Amino acid sequence: MKKFIAALFLFAATGSSMAQVMKHNNKFPSPESATYDNNGNDLRGFINTNKIALMSKGGLVNDASANTWGYVMMKNVKIPGQSKKGELNYYESFDVSLLLYRSADGAKATWWAREYNNPKGPMLYYKAGDPGMLSIENVKYSEIITDLRPKKFTLVEFYDSIFSYKDIDVVLNNTIAMRGGTMKENSDYTALVDFYNGFLGKFSSVNDAVLDDKSFITFFKNGSNNYIGYFNVINGKLSGTVELIDAPFERDRIKLVNDVFKKLTGSYVYVYGDDSFGFDRMIKTRADKGNLKIDRRMTTMSSKFNQDQ
Repeated sequence: MKKFIAALFLFAATGSSMAQVMKHNNKFPSPESATYDNNGNDLRGFINTNKIALMSKGGLVNDASANTWGYVMMKNVKIPGQSKKGELNYYESFDVSLLLYRSADGAKATWWAREYNNPKGPMLYYKAGDPGMLSIENVKYSEIITDLRPKKFTLVEFYDSIFSYKDIDVVLNNTIAMRGGTMKENSDYTALVDFYNGFLGKFSSVNDAVLDDKSFITFFKNGSNNYIGYFNVINGKLSGTVELIDAPFERDRIKLVNDVFKKLTGSYVYVYGDDSFGFDRMIKTRADKGNLKIDRRMTTMSSKFNQDQ
């Protein structure tokens, strides 16, 4: 087993997590498998598939935000455990997070897992592979976290169906997650940055106790592409998701609204944006059903969300 490089102990107090699993006999996954030796379902494979898109999309976000935002791609994969003797255990696989980061001057890559695959356990990272094996520099995740933590927002594009907010909600500032391929045009990234910079400007501070019971539904568009976002305040930071609105029929629109409300934790919901694309009535109906208060706000609002209390 390669030399232990870093173990950063971070415990998640809130947020969603991946499926609960039994504690493993092995303390950590195979570093070689996580890095380059898992039939392409590893960090090297993730880099090879997405490097061009990472540099392009991340560059758009960096340019639109003047490097005040962060951009990452994430994927969760199953990696075999490894014993102290270096033996692989495919019967007790680990949930491993792969991350690619578009920095201001290039890119960095990392992975991490939880000790014994316990979702609440400490995060672990081991470096593996010869120098130059990966086409993006492989660093411990704490180095990337340090870069991202001061950013206004970090945009996370995820490439699997079991994406976990748990780690990013704890260690990063405000985050926006979306499934890879959500943005239909390159200019949509610029529109997203501009819109949510304006949204963030409507807070005197996100880390404010008066916002603990608040949630937010947002609407913006770029050309013919309409988007909906939904946010909660987690650990004094905005944690949200953006989706493309693809709901041509009434039943699809009702389902979308119901799905959004299932993700909201606040009892007071702001609806923010100049055009809600005909969703206002459905939102009010769903809010009334849950005894939630709705507050409709335009982008021209002069007051801060914090000042309403």
